[in-house]
Amino acid sequence: MPNWYNLPTYYDISFSHEMHEELVFLKNVFKKYRAGNSLHLLEPACGTGRLIVPLSRFGYQCTGFDINNNALNYLNEKLNRNNLVATLFHADMVNFPIKPAKFDGAYCTVDTFRHLLSEKHAVQHLKNVAKGLKKNAIYVIGLHLYPKQGITNKLSRWTSRRGQLTVKTSMTLIGQDRKKRTETLSVILKADTKTQSNQYESVYKLRTYTLNELYKLVSKTKVFEIESIFDYDYDLSRPVVLDEKSDYGVFILRKVK
Repeated sequence: MPNWYNLPTYYDISFSHEMHEELVFLKNVFKKYRAGNSLHLLEPACGTGRLIVPLSRFGYQCTGFDINNNALNYLNEKLNRNNLVATLFHADMVNFPIKPAKFDGAYCTVDTFRHLLSEKHAVQHLKNVAKGLKKNAIYVIGLHLYPKQGITNKLSRWTSRRGQLTVKTSMTLIGQDRKKRTETLSVILKADTKTQSNQYESVYKLRTYTLNELYKLVSKTKVFEIESIFDYDYDLSRPVVLDEKSDYGVFILRKVK
């Protein structure tokens, strides 16, 4: 059965669902911390480019990389259709080539950072991103946290449409290992048109972070400090203070070295 990352059309439709607030937030963040519309931005694990395309259209110079060539090919075709230009290359989130002090900012949202399954890889990733950022540049990371009471919502469903294609997504937590700090998710994509219906399932792991574990990770890198934190509302005027019960955060990391 195909992995959903190898189904770029369905993946792109699914994850372009209700992203307006997220996109506006990113624009406002970079406007506040790195003024200008022609900034050079980096997106690790950019996938099908649900953010790169609109940010490029807005005037940012975008660079993205991903380990999945199907996603990169899809993104390249989408850029060409829209007469947009971005720099794309194939690499994983740990060992990616990067020019020192090239980027004004970077971003990695919707739990993508949690695909780094070990602390070693997470630290190496952060240090490598920092290497590519200019002085005082920021890295925006959005991820779910492991709250004190444990994960209560073990099932998420949403529906996205594009033209005559409807993609129904169901994401289920099917396993946890607190010792190894991993959780296992099952994602089912059901793609429907007027004439046919197909269903695909993917199973993958993510690393878990309590708020304290994330703080310790950032401190350990010695290359970032937490500038501010936001929540689901994506309201730049209202930074939040998270606690051990918090289950989501958008962290603005500022390069310190």
